[in-house]
Amino acid sequence: MTKHEVSIFDIPEFSFGRKFGLLGRLFFSVLSDKLKHLGIEKNFSVLVLIDKMGDQCSQKFIADTLHIDKTMMVGVLDDLTNLGFVKRTQNPSDRREYWIQLTDKGHEHMPEIKGVVKQLNEATLSGLTATEATKFHKQLQIVYKNIQNLSQS
Repeated sequence: MTKHEVSIFDIPEFSFGRKFGLLGRLFFSVLSDKLKHLGIEKNFSVLVLIDKMGDQCSQKFIADTLHIDKTMMVGVLDDLTNLGFVKRTQNPSDRREYWIQLTDKGHEHMPEIKGVVKQLNEATLSGLTATEATKFHKQLQIVYKNIQNLSQS
């Protein structure tokens, strides 16, 4: 291996954070490219979460779940609203809270978005058996919880 063929994955001294960051940026770059025609940038995760949670998904819940800064969340939802993918509805029980809902256009594009994500997830894990892929997902959750615990101590 020459100096120019070195990967950060070959160097144990690089942090997991750097390695995960690289994987995440590369993954989202490919995924964003495949969904570019929708104009949603990297905001497909917001749409997937809203779809999963249904009609009473609050802006705060989305921001907290996806770890998006609340100020940034407003801009993301403004963009998705302007593109016609979501709408805000005031919570009748709490006027300070808004529920974020998919519009007809949002519902119409969810099968495509989920299909592209599924296809890329499968391609990313090619070479792993189904059992290994399941174990990998569980291990990622353990790593996430460990990092969460470290950040709270």
